Amino acid sequence: MKTIGQAYTGRDNRLTLIRLALATAVLTEHAIIVTQGPLLPPPLAVNGWSLSYVAVNAFFVLSGFLIADSLERRADVFTYAASRALRLMPALLLLSAAAVFGFGPYFTELAPAEYWASAQTWMFPVQVLGFLDTSQGPAGLFADLPWAGEFSASLWTLRYEMIAYVAAAIIFFSPLPWGKYTHLILFGITGATYLALALFWSEAPPVIISSARLSSAFTLGMVIHGWRHSLPVAPWIAGISLPVWLLAGDAPWAEPFLNITLATTLFWLAFARLAGLPTWSKLPDWSYGIYIWHYPIMQSVLYLNRDADPLFIAAMSLPASFIVAAFSWHVVEKPSLGSKSRFGDLLRSLFGRSKRVAKPGNL
Repeated sequence: MKTIGQAYTGRDNRLTLIRLALATAVLTEHAIIVTQGPLLPPPLAVNGWSLSYVAVNAFFVLSGFLIADSLERRADVFTYAASRALRLMPALLLLSAAAVFGFGPYFTELAPAEYWASAQTWMFPVQVLGFLDTSQGPAGLFADLPWAGEFSASLWTLRYEMIAYVAAAIIFFSPLPWGKYTHLILFGITGATYLALALFWSEAPPVIISSARLSSAFTLGMVIHGWRHSLPVAPWIAGISLPVWLLAGDAPWAEPFLNITLATTLFWLAFARLAGLPTWSKLPDWSYGIYIWHYPIMQSVLYLNRDADPLFIAAMSLPASFIVAAFSWHVVEKPSLGSKSRFGDLLRSLFGRSKRVAKPGNL
């Protein structure tokens, strides 16, 4: 039986396909949520664990694995910083510009002069590009919809993604130990922190709860990367963790079993032969575009048809989101990523030289 380390060679895997599926899962639940507003319980949930909640955790598990791999392969702070910045920022620049100059003027309830004079309109790109409070879009946007003022409800997770990128880099490029045992300790600390908060300080600010929750999923992905040469490509661990998660109901301690189930299943689907099914590894990576664009598209569809039901919202928004995501990938994201070496060299020239960091992988 192959290990994950043996299977994770080159790009012939289903990771791109899985990310597309996860982004589509978030879209699917949001097609219902956008019509209901914030007061009702999640519509697609098991024991209170919603489809979008599970998908976001899965994204962070995958991200932890891939970021650990990126750090070890590049081992250069400027190349790493360039890669991470170019993965997130160009698409967000496009989204911010579209929000202020496209969606905003058309869907605002304000008069044009009031819209353009509002600080909220011009602060939205700052909020998005600074990974700050993205709960409200440009001034007056979608004012009378169930999620009044919301432009892209998915953007809130990106601040935690950026925090994880920076934290992982600090550990890797500092004298701190790095390797499979370090990752295991980090997973234990973040998981215990989340459980402690959920059990004893459930009223903690959302930023604290979300940081602990998503860092626990992220560090689990790091653990899998660190132990990849020992972990088999097999789903049997999920056969143990899945029933425990289901039996735990909505208890906070169900979360680690959810994440372990997700991780086991994701990496099995990514690397297993599956009776010779193709990996579709050459699919374009539209997942990020789908993730950040689907919600404003849904809000627009609902604005234009106030009586639309979730099925209609999904039927209209799914193809539109894929089209916009394709444009974002082929015109903005992929060309930007192609310049990461030049951008890394620019950062190096501005901020000084860096040497490749060699760290043992077993600490």
